[in-house]
Formats: sequence, C-alpha cells, structure tokens
Amino acid sequence: MSVFKQIKNGGLWSALETGGMILCQFLYIIFMARFLDKADFGLMAIVNAILNIGSIITDGGMGAALIQKQGITNKHKNAALQGGFLLGSIFFLTFLLGAEQIAHFFNNAQLPNLLRVSAISFIFLSLSSVSLNLLYKTFNFRYTSIVALISIFVGYTIGVIMGFYGYGVWSLVFASLTVTLLKTIGYFYFAPIKIKYGFYFKEWKELFGFGSGMILLKFSTYLSNGGVNLLLAKTLPVSTLGVFERSSQIKSLPSKHLGDILNKVMFPIMSQIQDEKERLFKVFYYGLGISNSILFPLTLYLVYFSNEIVNIMLGDKWTEAVIPLQIMFLVLPFAISNRMADSAIRAKGLIYKNVVRKCIYIVVLLSSTFILGYYYGIIGAAIAVTGSYIFNYLLMIHLIKKIFKKTFKEIFYVSLRESLRLTFLVGILLLLYHFTVQYFTINYLITFSVFSILMVISVGGLVLTKPKFFGTFINDLVISFKKKKIKKL
Repeated sequence: MSVFKQIKNGGLWSALETGGMILCQFLYIIFMARFLDKADFGLMAIVNAILNIGSIITDGGMGAALIQKQGITNKHKNAALQGGFLLGSIFFLTFLLGAEQIAHFFNNAQLPNLLRVSAISFIFLSLSSVSLNLLYKTFNFRYTSIVALISIFVGYTIGVIMGFYGYGVWSLVFASLTVTLLKTIGYFYFAPIKIKYGFYFKEWKELFGFGSGMILLKFSTYLSNGGVNLLLAKTLPVSTLGVFERSSQIKSLPSKHLGDILNKVMFPIMSQIQDEKERLFKVFYYGLGISNSILFPLTLYLVYFSNEIVNIMLGDKWTEAVIPLQIMFLVLPFAISNRMADSAIRAKGLIYKNVVRKCIYIVVLLSSTFILGYYYGIIGAAIAVTGSYIFNYLLMIHLIKKIFKKTFKEIFYVSLRESLRLTFLVGILLLLYHFTVQYFTINYLITFSVFSILMVISVGGLVLTKPKFFGTFINDLVISFKKKKIKKL
C-alpha cells in the first residue's frame, strides 16, 4: 500500500473516531458540568495528575518502540507486555498503600479512596498498550476507532447516569475506569498476543533503548498538563482548580483530537520512511500546512465566541472560565505544530534531542505557571500556559531546521502565509457579525448557533467545490482524495 493510501485510510478512520469522540465529550462535558460541583472536577484533576505519572512509566515507551522498530518478533511483544504488566502491578500496589500519604500532602481527606480505586487503571493500561500500538503499526485504525468509540460511549453514559443520581466525583472515576477496561478488552481481542513463559530480557533491552527516551518525552508532556494541575492544587482552592481544568479541557478538544489523528497516522508512516529524508520532510510539511490552515482561523473564531461556548458547555454558573479559556485558545496552532514535530523527531529516532527541548519548555512552563498562578489566579496561570506554548514553538522551529537542514522560509513560510490569509477572512466575517447582531434583540446563543451552522455549510461547500480558496494544502488534500493519489508524496 502506498504512503498516501495509508494516510488516507488511517486518516478517514481516525477522523471518524475523532468526530465521535468530540461529540461524546461535548455532551459529557455539558451534562457533567450541570450535575457535579466545580470541586469535583478539581479533585479529579488532582487524581488524574497523580496517576498519570505511573501510567507513563507503566507503558515504558514500549508501545512506541514496537512501532518504531523494524522486524519485531513475538518475543518483543511478550517482552513489552510482561514488562508493562510488572510495572503496572508495582504502581497499583504503591498507590494502594501510599494513598494516605499523598492525600496528606494535598491536605484533602477525599483523595485516598479516589486514588485507590482509580489505580486499578494501571493494570488495564499495562495490558492494552502493546495491542493498541500493534494495531497502529499495521494501520488497523478501523479496529482502534471502533473500540475507542464504543468504550467512550458506554463509559460516559455510565458517568452521566451516576452524576444524575448524585454520585459526584465517583461518577468521573467509574466513567474513566469503564472506558479503560473496555478498551483493554477490545484492543486485545483485535490484536491478540501469543503469551510465552519467561522474561525476554534481550528483547526488552532492545525496546527499552527507544522506550526509555519515550518515557522522558511522555513525562515532559505530562508535566505540561498534569504537572500544572498539581502546582495549582497547592496554590488554588479545589473549586478554582476545577474551573481551570474545565477551561483547559475545552481548549484541548480541537487541538488534542486533530493532534491525535496526525500523531496516530503520521508516526507509523514516518517511521517507515525514516531513512528517506526528503520524503519524510514532505509528509511533515504537508501535515503542518493542513493543520495550520485549519487551526489559525479556528482559533480566532473560538476566542471570539468563548462566552457562548462556556455558556453552552458549562452553564451560566461558570462565567469565570471565559477569560482563561480565551487566553488558552491562543495555543491551538502552536500545540499542533509541536505534535507534528514530535512525530517527525521520534520517527527519526532522535528522542533525546527532543527531550532536551521539552525539558527547557517544562522549566519555563512550571515556573511561570507557579508564579503567575500564585499572584494572579487562573488568569495568570492561563497566560503562563499560553506564553510557554509559544516559547516551545520557537524551540521546535530551531530543532526542525537543524534536523531537516531547511530554512525557516522553506518549512513555515507558505503554511503561515496561507493560514494567516484565512484567519484575516474569518476576522472580517466576525466583524460583520459583531456589528449586525447589535441591531437585533435575539438571544446571543441563538445568533451564535445560526452563524456557526451557516459557517460550517459555507466552508463545507467551498471545500468541495472551490478548494483552491483555502490555499495549496487544503486544495492538494481535496484533489488527492478525489483522485485517490498524490504525486507530491
């Protein structure tokens, strides 16, 4: 199968999965924000931030190592599975026994039981990681998408029902555990591993060379999310942390899912062509161009309508989330660019160069978040997060230029020019909307909904009939899907 067919097939299933996940999460956020207190989300933010440390080490980077390594055997699969299960069991017991001490550090009496029950996820994750990444490696995105959508629908439904009946933060815990359990069962069903007795230390060591770098990379990514929540948990009330966590969650919906599509599809493909430098650069270049063409104008739209988004998704009791959300929406295009760079760098096996960049970024992020969050609350924290993302973007530009030996103009100029042109056009439409609605007394949520529907219809029609309007990258993508080929790749 050609590179483009792999991108197309993987992209279609990943897009379907992403669309379903966004819809499920959108409805889940709407319902849970009305059934739960702000403090419940703050508690869950602390629990997730603590447990994610163990989740990173439990995986051990073995899943990504299986994708990156050529010529893997069943021994490699067993080595990754057994190593992950051992680490998962250790972390489960650690949190089972140490929950009281962790709760004492955060001065919260509700945390011990929440941590003990949630720690079961370590066992599930250790069993699912290898099968999931084997499906990615063989481009079976159809199966991963089906499993993910069913798991999320069932898990979120359970969470909403429990929230409705007043189970509070426990509804979030059991929703998360249900999703993780069902994914584990599904992935193992579609990518079974023939279990062999004994520990394959030689094969584990081969994987760990790449996997250890992935641990460092994932840990730095964790610090940029969970680490921020843990810092704020020591400086802000739990309810205020809940507001910040919900704002961050809404901000992440578009960038996280588009980034996941690009990462899941691009990394296996980039790994296949890791030794073909120019070909690898073109895949990266087009992925960057497509994401920028979408996210730059989308960012302006989301910043302008942040008040409406908060009212729809969280309700009128969450107005303090509007300004932090507007500030954090500004990171969307930079976040995706960084994800694309991560995929390209990992495909080349240059994990440790990327780790250095991430470490510098994390130091800036955590220090600025702690200082600004301490003095200016969640608005200060939001400013720190946004500024740190932009700083990380500048570091990424420097590293990508060195790896591909290209100039800034060769890598970024065309995609930035086209994305800024589209952003300018969206800005004109928003100005027209702003001055037009002042002459009507219709509810602002209704005008927002009507305007958004018209925008979607108009953009969809133009993409299908006049793709050139959106620039080179979108035009090439649409034409390639119609012709089922793309010469430039």
